[in-house]
Amino acid sequence: MDTLLSRQDDLLRFYQPLLGWSGDPLPEDQNRYAVQQVGGKAVAGVGLMPPDAPVMPWTGYFAVDDVDATVSRIGSLGGQVVVAGMDAPGVGRFGHGADPAGAAFGLWQAGPFPGFEVHGVPGSLYWLELVTTEGKTSADFYGALLGAEVEQMDAPGMRYWTLKVGGQPRAGILEVEQVDIPHWRPYFQVRDVDATVAAALSTGARVTEPAADTPFGRMAGLIDPIGYEFKLATPPDA
Repeated sequence: MDTLLSRQDDLLRFYQPLLGWSGDPLPEDQNRYAVQQVGGKAVAGVGLMPPDAPVMPWTGYFAVDDVDATVSRIGSLGGQVVVAGMDAPGVGRFGHGADPAGAAFGLWQAGPFPGFEVHGVPGSLYWLELVTTEGKTSADFYGALLGAEVEQMDAPGMRYWTLKVGGQPRAGILEVEQVDIPHWRPYFQVRDVDATVAAALSTGARVTEPAADTPFGRMAGLIDPIGYEFKLATPPDA
């Protein structure tokens, strides 16, 4: 999961205290890419784009064994290749694509840097969810592209699919009637959703979904001061 925008410093000032992240761009890195860590383990990345570049949604990256082979299937499955496989020197190999509905996603082939290094702790990614008007088409696309099992949830009034790997749910797809741009949104795990919402509001965020209990934990939805959508979650057993 990463994001690229011109107001990198503003974003770091918002998320680092909110989620307990640390990690500033290396002085010698002209791209100013900043890997965000919790307890010394990578959980996200924040990069830099030119001032006139549009604000981009968070980009979810999916781990694959062979980026080039996966990229080669995107077009035949109805998606679009945005960035063909290329090396991140000394780190790994990556590619970018768009699904049939236009949602952007990334692919990551691990090198010395594996990508996410920790899960299930405050500040880490709790869940990744696609918001789209084309739920079934998107579920079929990602299932075929990633070799994931697709399972539709039976929930009244909601069309939802999960992507499973090895029988374990890894991401979700939510079908909505309308969305400006189909996009993947992150859920970040926190110790206390209500306290974290209050802290986010005090630093310029706004609430889209008030904190509420769900079968999957207590959750809330927000828009950060830059305009990015994200959600907060505390597991039900926390």
